[in-house]
Amino acid sequence: MAELASVPELAPEPPQSIPDAPESSVTSVSAQITEHDAREAEMLHDNAGDRPLAAAQRLMEELAGSLEGLDDLAPYLDRLVAAVNANIDGCDAVGVTVVMDDRPRTAAYTTAGTLEIDAVQYSVGDGPCLDAFRNGRENLVDFAGGEERWPAFMEGCDVGDVQSLLALPLESGGRRFGALNLYGYARHAFDHTDLVLVRMAAARAADALAAAVQVAGAREVAAQMEQAMASRAVIEQAKGVLMGRHSISEIVAFELLRRQSQEQNLKLRVLAAQLVAEARSSRSEAL
Repeated sequence: MAELASVPELAPEPPQSIPDAPESSVTSVSAQITEHDAREAEMLHDNAGDRPLAAAQRLMEELAGSLEGLDDLAPYLDRLVAAVNANIDGCDAVGVTVVMDDRPRTAAYTTAGTLEIDAVQYSVGDGPCLDAFRNGRENLVDFAGGEERWPAFMEGCDVGDVQSLLALPLESGGRRFGALNLYGYARHAFDHTDLVLVRMAAARAADALAAAVQVAGAREVAAQMEQAMASRAVIEQAKGVLMGRHSISEIVAFELLRRQSQEQNLKLRVLAAQLVAEARSSRSEAL
């Protein structure tokens, strides 16, 4: 497959793609994910984002690297939303809306609870994230403050715990590809410093999508996004297993999965499937 060598400003690092491995190569996923691993992932998440300069450095380190092929795009976007979530104060969840063939998709996210907010926008055809994509503007939404710009979206949406939403367009080379969306559980969750950092992350995401489209075409990128979305069900199940086993949050569970997939040299969906299968087997044996 052609290399996506045209991603601007991404310094070289070892490829992030995770090759498929036979199930026999890992005897027990559960045995390799220890309480120490879970606590370490939780501590890294909790301690991130205190000082703006340090947060910017951490964020750029996480988002550095080159994409070796189209298969690397989804893992890169997963890494991006996790890094933004960990390094932006006031941010409780992150998602990426990608629009290909005039169809919006949530290509990556940290918390499944925000998917309803995305789904309502896609259904009514309007909302802060789609507006950021279409008009190239940054939208800061205070849900408790009487938002009136998108009445159909506001009427049909149950935002749950989300009080603040920040949507930035993903634009590279004069073309827009979607939006980077941040969700906060507090009102006025994002300030100017946050905006500067999020703009940096949005630029990286847009550059990666632009390079992918340039090499593979919009239809291939859309198909790859569909495949990534289809893998989400088993990843959500695996997150639930880790959350129950280690008493950690959904975001920390995903970070733990992501780190373990890299350490074990397994694609995230393969690791998740093995973890879920082992959990089911353990429950069956206990009956």
